[in-house]
Amino acid sequence: MAGGGTKLFFVSTVQEIEKAIEQLPWPQRLKVYRDLPDLIGRTPEDLDWQRAGLEKFFTDDSPEDNVYDSL
Repeated sequence: MAGGGTKLFFVSTVQEIEKAIEQLPWPQRLKVYRDLPDLIGRTPEDLDWQRAGLEKFFTDDSPEDNVYDSL
């Protein structure tokens, strides 16, 4: 354990990272959530725009896009 009773986790896969975060107490989970954009080198605004774009991409199924369905 590190100072202050914090456990150190050494993880290498997304699944291991998710599991490690799930084991954190709520205040530390919220800190990870707040700090995540900096941890992955993005701004909160970038993540908001990316999320909005992906949601629109996966919900928009207009007939004009049928040409892309076979790719």
